[in-house]
Formats: sequence, C-alpha cells, structure tokens
Amino acid sequence: MKIFRKSKKEWKWFVTNWIGLSLSVATLMVIVLYARQELRFDRFHTKADRIYRVTTDSNNGAVSMHPARVAGEWPKQLMADYPAIEKLVRLVPFRRAIVKIGDQKFYNERAYSTDSSFFRVFDFKILSGDTNRAFSQPGRAFISRDLALKYFGSLNVVGKEISILHQQDPNPKNYVIDGVMENFPVTSHFHADLLTSFTEVNDQTTWAYTYFLMRPGTDVKALRNTIQQRWEKENQSGQPGPVLYLQRLTDIHLFSHKTREMEKNGDIRSIILLLSGALIILFIALINFMNLNRVMFIDNLKTLKIKLINGATRLKLAPGIAAGSAELSLTALLTGFVVAVQLGQLLELHLFSLESWKTIALISAGFVFIVALLSTIPLITSKLALNLSESKPKGRLYSFPLVVQFTLAVITIACTIVLNRQMNFLTSKHPAAENAGLMVIADNPWEVVQRYEKLRGELSQHPEIREMTAAMESPGGDILDVVGFEMEGIETKEGQAINIFTTDSNFFTSLGITPMAGTTQLGHTPSQGWEQDAVALSTLRNSGKATPQQIAALENKLGDYREKYILNQSALNLLGITKPEDAVGKRFRLNFFLPDLFPWGEVVGVVPDFHYTNLHSAEKPLAIAPRKMFNYCFIIQTDPEQLEKAVATVHSAWQKINPEFPLQYEFMTDTYRKVYAGEYAQSRVISLFALISIIISVLGIYSMA
Repeated sequence: MKIFRKSKKEWKWFVTNWIGLSLSVATLMVIVLYARQELRFDRFHTKADRIYRVTTDSNNGAVSMHPARVAGEWPKQLMADYPAIEKLVRLVPFRRAIVKIGDQKFYNERAYSTDSSFFRVFDFKILSGDTNRAFSQPGRAFISRDLALKYFGSLNVVGKEISILHQQDPNPKNYVIDGVMENFPVTSHFHADLLTSFTEVNDQTTWAYTYFLMRPGTDVKALRNTIQQRWEKENQSGQPGPVLYLQRLTDIHLFSHKTREMEKNGDIRSIILLLSGALIILFIALINFMNLNRVMFIDNLKTLKIKLINGATRLKLAPGIAAGSAELSLTALLTGFVVAVQLGQLLELHLFSLESWKTIALISAGFVFIVALLSTIPLITSKLALNLSESKPKGRLYSFPLVVQFTLAVITIACTIVLNRQMNFLTSKHPAAENAGLMVIADNPWEVVQRYEKLRGELSQHPEIREMTAAMESPGGDILDVVGFEMEGIETKEGQAINIFTTDSNFFTSLGITPMAGTTQLGHTPSQGWEQDAVALSTLRNSGKATPQQIAALENKLGDYREKYILNQSALNLLGITKPEDAVGKRFRLNFFLPDLFPWGEVVGVVPDFHYTNLHSAEKPLAIAPRKMFNYCFIIQTDPEQLEKAVATVHSAWQKINPEFPLQYEFMTDTYRKVYAGEYAQSRVISLFALISIIISVLGIYSMA
C-alpha cells in the first residue's frame, strides 16, 4: 500500500513522530481516565444527588474547628423536626479496632457501627444477607468479600462470630455475621471492611460521620438556612454558635479537606494540574509533528507542483495527505493504548474497564482527526507557484513553533524543580523526619497505653534501643482538642481556648527539639497511678456526693505536685507575648473537665512551632503537658546501625508485655511520606511529564537537524 511504502521511505520522520505521539496519547489517555474516575466519586449511588453529609464549624469566637463528623443526638432531632429529611445514617468508627476471628487477631481501621438505614441510603452491593433487616438488632455485622476470604477462606460465613475491641474500650464485643458485602468501589469516598449494629439499637456513641437522605425536590440550601436561623435564635449565650453545613455527597472527594476525614480525599486542583501537564505534552508532540510535516512538505514541493500543473486542486490533494497520516496516527494510537494500560497497572489505578471504552473511543477519534487536520496545514497555508525551477522556500517556518515547544518543556522542568524543593521543604520542617531509626507505634489500644511504663522499662535494658517516648497524636496527625486556660498576667477573652497536646517528659529531647526559652527537661512527672488518682478525685468532686474524708484521702495521695507546662510560638502569639522568656515562670493551668488532672503550675519552657502534625493547615497554639494516659502513640528511637536487632527487640518485648495485641509499626520517615502521599505523587507525575517533554523535544531537534 502507498501509505506503508511512505513510512518505509521516510522512516526517520515516521519513527520520530510515532514515539512522540505515542507517548503523548498514552499520557493523555491515563490522565483523562484518571480525572474521569476522580470526578465520578460516589456517583454510583442511585440517590447520590439527595445524600448530604452533615458537619458543623464549631466556632466559639476564639477557636474554629470544622471536623468531618459531628457529636450528639441533634441530627436525629433535626430529622424528627424537618420532614424534608427522609433518612439518617451514622457511621461511628471503631478507630483502630482489634478484630478477632478464631485464633487470629489483627488491626482494622475500616470498622464502623451504623444504623439500620445504611443499605437503604447507600447502594453498596451485597453478596449474601438481608439488607432490609441489616443492623436492626444489636450484635450483628456485615463483612467485606476480602475479609471473608482472607480469614474464613470462604464467602459462606453467615452465622459465624467475630470479636471487635474498640481502641478506647477494654472489653471486646461479640458480633454474629449477617451478610457479606462486595468490596466497596474504588470511587467511594470511604471503604468499610466491617459494619456492625450499635451496641444497643438507637444508641448514639460520641462522634459519628452523619448523612441525611433528603426527600425528592428538597431545596437543601433553604433548609440549611432555616435550621441555622433557628439555632441562632435559640442561642442565648451571646457568643457565636456552630455553623451548619450540608455537603453534597458527590462533592466530598474533591472539595472536602476537613479534619478527621474518613479517608484522604483527592483535590480538584491536582486534577487541573495533571490535565494541564498532559495537554502540554500533547501540544509539544503535535508541534513536533507539524514541524517535521512542514519539512517533509517542503521536500515534496516538486511532486505537489506537478500535480497542480496537471489540474489537481488543493481541495483534492488535502484528503490524500490526511489519509497519508492515518498509518502514523493509528500506529501511535495503538502503541499509546498499550503503554497507557501498562502505566495504569504499574500505578495500580484500575482505569481501564467496560465503562471507560466511550472515553477511550472519544480520545482516539479526536486524536486521529487532529493529526489528519494538522497534516494538511502546510498545503493550505503555503503559497505555491507553478514554476518548477523555483527554489524551495527559505523561510524558517518552524522556528516559532520550535520556540513554543521548548518553552513548554522548560515550564515542565521548572514545575518539577519547584515541586521537588517544596517536598524537601515539607519534610525538613518536621522534627526528626529524616531519622531512619525512629519507630512509630500509633493508635494503641487503651490496655497497651496503660502498660507504657512497663514496655519502656523493658526496652531501656537493650543498647540498640536509645530512647522511648510517647505523645497524644501520631506524627502528621491532627491536634484538635481545645480547652480554656488561665495564665498569670493575661486577661483571656470570653471563649478563648488553646489546643492541648500531651507527651511523655522526654518527648522534646527524643526528637531533638530545643527550647526558645526555659527548658524542656521536665524532671519528675506524675506516674500513671497518680493520673488515675487525679481522675478519681475529679470524678468525686464532679459527682457532688463525695465525703470530705474521701477527698482528703485522694488529695493526700496526689500531694502538692505543680504542673509543668510548655508553650509553643503560636501560643505566645495567641497570648500577645512577644518575648518567649516573658512567658517562662508564669502561673498557668488548663480548665480541663477533670480539674485535678491538670492542676495549677507554671510555664517552664517555650518551644518553636515544631510542626509535629502536617503542614496542610496553620500551626496551632499548643499548651503541652506530660500526661501518659492520653499518649496513644509510642515513638522508639533505635540505633540505625543495629536496626534489624532493634526491631527484633521491640517485637520480643511487645510479645512479652502485650501478648494479646498484635504489633504494628512504621518508621517516622514513612509516616510523613503517607501524610504527603498526594504531594509526592504529583511531584513524580510532573517529573515524568518533564522527562517526556524533553525526550519529544530532543527527538524533534535531532530529526530536523
């Protein structure tokens, strides 16, 4: 065939364009399919347009928090008061649940208690069980396909029992399996391996992710405004009250970045960035094609003029030239599709399915059309004289497109450099983030937290373990607990509060954080026994039923301990203190609901904003105090040169002290990399874009040279 003879004769032109167009169409296909997937999150639910997540911004005038979950009975009351709300679904996380199936124990972070309305609101596929009766009785559960196959080896599990231990509950609860769910789709903003009924039907426990199913035709904006106006009318405190938000289900994945999200969401800005990068690469490849096609056109001018002399017109020549590009575009399309499939599998994106064929067909048709159209541009735009002796055009017709091409390549390189520097900046800001020997054991169960001192004592006997400390939150997590406070010489505003962060006494020295003023060496701090007595005393006081003798006995056990508080730089900004040394020595206390647990003391040190959490939000003002009972995260500093031995030692000590709980850990470097997984992924993709754009640009220069 004439087309294939052309590719043989002009193989350099063909190969150069084939490589460039193949890479560009593969990139475009992967990114468009990925964007399509991201934009379709939660749309598989038939009632998706009527499902709204309920959240509140708990603004008290001084501190504003907007978590993805809510606490209390008021959502149920709203449903009773407003007929427009058809159904209510709550999901209460077990947090880091310990699941026991037979003799096997494992952690699971996808376990929730929920309402009997769950399967009537959400359309998750069921493999076995009756959805109409699901969760209508206490002690019932549904599990996922993966969980059933992994721990039972079969999907025939209805009637079998499992045990679940909540992170903050010392007593496990038993559940009978009522059914098996298909694994939740990739395009769901949350995924559950275990769903159970509440311990008692209609029991609402603390914090819950809450969803309303609205009746058809409901004006959700008007409903929200009505509820908000009612709240403001009922607010007699004189202070700003909570602000209600009803967030559309399909907006959660790309447009929600609240604290305590169920899972890490995507970001519409990332989609725009990726699509822009893919279009830049396609544009570079098409510029290459145009430049080389113009060169080939100039080379074939004599042949074209002969055809024109013999009566041909540009209109008649154009279809032939466009058809001549078919071999190139189809070959590039086929190669690009293969590369895209392989790339999708490598990145574990699961992009290619029966549902994506329409998008692929649209991309393919558009690509073939654009290549065919561009192939005719030199014919249409050139001024062809019918003088065969006339020399070829001398103008550098491809100079401007070439400049544009390399400008785009430079832009992608610059973006790569900026993103890489940004990632280096992020990681360098965290304390000891690059210390490869720091083990993090996060979200420990209550029983394990109570044995912290015992575990620390056991590990201190081994030279490969340098130090062990603990903190309330894991690295990269969110510090959300706020309480009122009092400080000598500071007049606090009504409703003013500060974030509380508890640690062990050696936390700052373990992570290499030095004070701006004062000290972080806390010396003697209360034991866990003292903490339990303080809780008991506060509970007695709050009950109003304690005798003077009971209170005196507990006060005697607590002694005259004065608390040692440490503030960070943001706390000084909140207090209006400019010099860190001015805060040291001031009397201070936290107005905790258990007052004896955080007694009056003094500020012993001020530390910089040490960025223990993530940098997605501004650093919070922190009041830091040593308190072991809240420290659910253990951090173990090992000798990096004896890392393997140190890990084995931790395993052995854990098994000795916590035999009923599995050990699960990660290193500090990996912890922060998980927090910024999206940013790292963007950086890698942009780097890949830069590499592809450079390859295509260099190929074009080489071929024209």
